Amino acid sequence: MSTKDEGLTVRNHLLHERSRLFEKYATEMPLTVDNVEIKLDYPDAGWIDMHILVNGEEKELINLSDVYEPFEDFKEWLENIVSHVFDFTPFGVNIYDESYNYILYYEPILFQTGELLPPTPSVQCCLFYIYDGYEGKIMADAVCETKAFVRNIYQSIRTYALNAREHDDFMENWVATAFHVEWGKMDDNDSRIKDIFLNKITSEKIEAFLSEDNSQ
Repeated sequence: MSTKDEGLTVRNHLLHERSRLFEKYATEMPLTVDNVEIKLDYPDAGWIDMHILVNGEEKELINLSDVYEPFEDFKEWLENIVSHVFDFTPFGVNIYDESYNYILYYEPILFQTGELLPPTPSVQCCLFYIYDGYEGKIMADAVCETKAFVRNIYQSIRTYALNAREHDDFMENWVATAFHVEWGKMDDNDSRIKDIFLNKITSEKIEAFLSEDNSQ
């Protein structure tokens, strides 16, 4: 940067929004936890609408594009969470809708001894929030139990994939473009085509975490 540029600043909406959110929860941490869910519509012309709900109320709608297939990133995001659940490491996943970025964040909450009581003392809690690049602000936030949060998102996607494998038009409307490499290696009569999407989003690591009694 040249000398004449020294002292110039620009506003970063993401950092500004995060600072406001952290101040909110640092000052007033709720003593109850929220329930986060996602619901996925059937694909239409290469798009899947993803509805994000907090305590049953829809807070955000994101259009998922088969050109920028997001579900493998979702799996990686959840695998990072469960692999570092006791490290208090934040992780995010970016969804690009061909125009704007939508970032879903998982931010573990560390409660120090003698500090205020956590919402659920026996489990790991996290702060979940969504930054909407189009709106330039955080559209949803919630305090969740980590295990319940992971379970809700993972099982929603996996149930969706199990149902989708029974529909041939889903293969054509989503899998053919989103997973074109795998699709291109199989002929039309290959029964493995139905399992491409399901195999892509299934994670032994996540399922092991969810099955463990002490993975809180």
